[in-house]
Amino acid sequence: MKNISLKEIQKTAFDYFMNYTNFNPESKGFGLTVDATHKLQKASIAATGFMLSSLVIGVENNYISRHDAYEKALMTLKTLVNHVDHKFGFFAHFLDIETGDRYHKCEYSTIDTALCLCGVLTVDAYFQDEEIAQLSTIIFDRIDWEILFHQYENVPVLYMSYNPDKDGDYVDKKPGFIHQWDMFAEQLMMYVMIGASKYSHHAKALYEGFERIKGKYQNFEYIHSPGNALFVYQFPMAWLDLKEVVDQNGINWFENAKNATLAHQACSIFYQHRFRTHNQYFFGFTASDTPKGYRVFGALPNRMNRIDSDGTVAPYGCVGSIIFTPDICKASIKEMGKIKGLWGPYGFYDAFNLEHNQLWISDHYISIDKGLEMLMINAYLTQDVYKAFMSHQSIQIGMEVIGWKRK
Repeated sequence: MKNISLKEIQKTAFDYFMNYTNFNPESKGFGLTVDATHKLQKASIAATGFMLSSLVIGVENNYISRHDAYEKALMTLKTLVNHVDHKFGFFAHFLDIETGDRYHKCEYSTIDTALCLCGVLTVDAYFQDEEIAQLSTIIFDRIDWEILFHQYENVPVLYMSYNPDKDGDYVDKKPGFIHQWDMFAEQLMMYVMIGASKYSHHAKALYEGFERIKGKYQNFEYIHSPGNALFVYQFPMAWLDLKEVVDQNGINWFENAKNATLAHQACSIFYQHRFRTHNQYFFGFTASDTPKGYRVFGALPNRMNRIDSDGTVAPYGCVGSIIFTPDICKASIKEMGKIKGLWGPYGFYDAFNLEHNQLWISDHYISIDKGLEMLMINAYLTQDVYKAFMSHQSIQIGMEVIGWKRK
């Protein structure tokens, strides 16, 4: 059994981003972070957003000098401006870690660009440096949000991504713009960003445009995504501090995420007779590595009207809700510490599974999952990233535009 402190989770995650990011000053891909540790050539633009945010945590906790963190942030922003493949300002989801070129035929992703932007705005607000501010502004201003605007079932929504290749990732019938954000999911920060852009006059209608499906599991009622994976409630609030914020319809997204967490735990308890891994401590139906590769699972209620899981539990799912349900998540961390082999050099491995009377543990780390653990622990302990991100003028303006206000 290993007694694991919250600071250990934060520090090992920080170390992860320092060791799995390209910090070669001679490389065009400086600052790009791997997508996962079993594919070292493949970088993730979203993971780079988490890495940038980790620099703030590093300085505030004396893991890294301010000068070193500043240099890493500055050179990464130069990479994003000059070398990383993008269309209409939206970055390719995956990249060659050495060159910044689009990786194979992946999509140009709105949500992964937004996650990267969260890191960009965090270091911009934190370092208060003219050169970083100039680079951040270039990255932010070149995004053509308007090209994504369209009507879907008579309401304004955003396309999700773009892929020019007919055999490219997520392309169904024809290449081009793919699917739309017509539902609640992990995209909340995008409306705030649009609210601070030159397309701000569209932001409120787009925010109001996505469907809010309210469902109930046992005593927990909340707005849920169609698939109801736990990560969709967590990722926006890795940066957005919304505990005391409501929109003009009275929705508090923090409380919604709290209810979602409690419902996921209740669902895990109810289905523990079917899945040996799930119980009050090991909860959450989310996206992670599994014995059969990467999968996305969902709790009830969902559009399929059935539980979606193979029994795999991802530690980041439990850890990533610590700001919503701290006592539950601390107990989960303690119990996961008892699983031999689950804790590795950079904290908990990505997932584990106790089905079929044997213990399976993922042999690698996925960067965005490790990043969520790090940011949520920081939000609970000292709020270093929250303080920086929420102080950024763009975030303050965007929140006002879409009608988010303090209680």
